[in-house]
Amino acid sequence: MKYADCPLYGIQSKKMLKYVLHIKNGDLLKQDYVVSMIGPYIDKTKKPRLIEPPQAELKTVQKRMKTLLGKIQVPDNVFSGIKGRSYSDNACLHLGKSKRNLYKIDLTAFFPSISRETVYCFFFEDLCCSPDVAEILTNLTTVDLKKLNQSSLLEVYDFLANKGVKCYNHLISGAPTSQILSYLVNHKMFDELQSLSDKSNVTMTIYVDDVVFSSEHKISSEFRQSVLSLIKKYNYQVSRKKVKGYSKTYPKLVTGVIINSEGRATIKNALRKKIMVEYEHLRNNPDDIKSRQRLRGLVTAARQVDKSAYPNIRKFAFDNPAKS
Repeated sequence: MKYADCPLYGIQSKKMLKYVLHIKNGDLLKQDYVVSMIGPYIDKTKKPRLIEPPQAELKTVQKRMKTLLGKIQVPDNVFSGIKGRSYSDNACLHLGKSKRNLYKIDLTAFFPSISRETVYCFFFEDLCCSPDVAEILTNLTTVDLKKLNQSSLLEVYDFLANKGVKCYNHLISGAPTSQILSYLVNHKMFDELQSLSDKSNVTMTIYVDDVVFSSEHKISSEFRQSVLSLIKKYNYQVSRKKVKGYSKTYPKLVTGVIINSEGRATIKNALRKKIMVEYEHLRNNPDDIKSRQRLRGLVTAARQVDKSAYPNIRKFAFDNPAKS
């Protein structure tokens, strides 16, 4: 990767960093101030997950950082917060002229498992920033839970304990920068996985915490064990419930896309149902702006998998003259 393509590369002074990141408030250079702008909680809407949303001022700077980090060209099989690459693109790399065997893993609580030290090393060693600049960039993208009100974090600590995570100073779960950084700061691990895949004639893709392997040939137990051992070497865990292997003819779920028994990408049934339910609701309530926005999003997601899907519903959602 050409790190010099990133405008953050080689910054040696706080003054230059503030200029590049458009920072006007000098307090953003201080870790305690940054931490005070993050409010961790456990989202229980569906499956419990840790959310650490940044306030608007911090989020604006993180969006700028994401844009600058996005100038680093990463391999074509990386889909972790990369502009112009989608979840369906990730799945499509596992399609081919012939049917494929597939093996996929999920890294447990990936963001909170990425330590402050790992992030700092990226900014200092790979982006060649001065120590104080690397520390500020790390402050802007990580959170030290110990610096927050401990009485409000009991659920958070219980969640991390249940996941086997003991890292309380980590990559922020909810920052615009976290997806792309999750790859960049761990590129050595992913490079080793890539090398292992290349030697075994296996295709690998990375979508944040989802790593998928496929091949026209059998994916051996030795290969699978090597993958798990390598991840353990870097102090990450794999969710055993989400380790799955699929034979060539078995339908496969890859980052929200179904690869059917014929080896073709198809829209997930759950997404199809959501589209029809939302469509029926909007037909009966044509002035519901939020419903129209939801339907547009759902149809757009479906058409990332199948460009010709739902032409009439798409026309209804996007071309209807009602204000939205």
